[in-house]
Amino acid sequence: MAERMSLDKTREKRESGQKPSSAPALVGNQQFKVFFGSTQINFARVSNVQRAVEHEDFTEGGLNDYVHVLTKPGGQSGTLTLEKGVAADGALTKLMRALEPGRRIAVPVTIFLYHRERSGWKPVRAWGFEDGMVTRWELGSLDGLGSEVVIEKLEISHAGLTEQEV
Repeated sequence: MAERMSLDKTREKRESGQKPSSAPALVGNQQFKVFFGSTQINFARVSNVQRAVEHEDFTEGGLNDYVHVLTKPGGQSGTLTLEKGVAADGALTKLMRALEPGRRIAVPVTIFLYHRERSGWKPVRAWGFEDGMVTRWELGSLDGLGSEVVIEKLEISHAGLTEQEV
């Protein structure tokens, strides 16, 4: 009977000329900014933006109808991969040299995701971490016959991403 009531309400709205509420607009992943403290560095791609926890399955002896899922301590760590094109700007080069492997990042790192509205770009979500370390720096392959942009890749290990207030 509950299904019939909802179908009747839908029919009434349609016949009265009221439009059903529209679905919210989905946010694209192409507009984002990365801040190291208050310094913004533009990256072409950010990957491994994820939160996970390691778990262990535990079954009770004699009672195997279901499994207890227990979380392991300290399982929030992760590795963030940041990719950007090499720039000819001297100030940016100095900043990227400061992010060498083994260097601790003592400032908060925040990634903002933006959505375009009529009034302009508006931040909709943000993730970040407080303490991290650059674990790897990589330069894309150099090819004298190619015309691709040279990509610098940074990997930063962190203690876990948290969702930030926007």
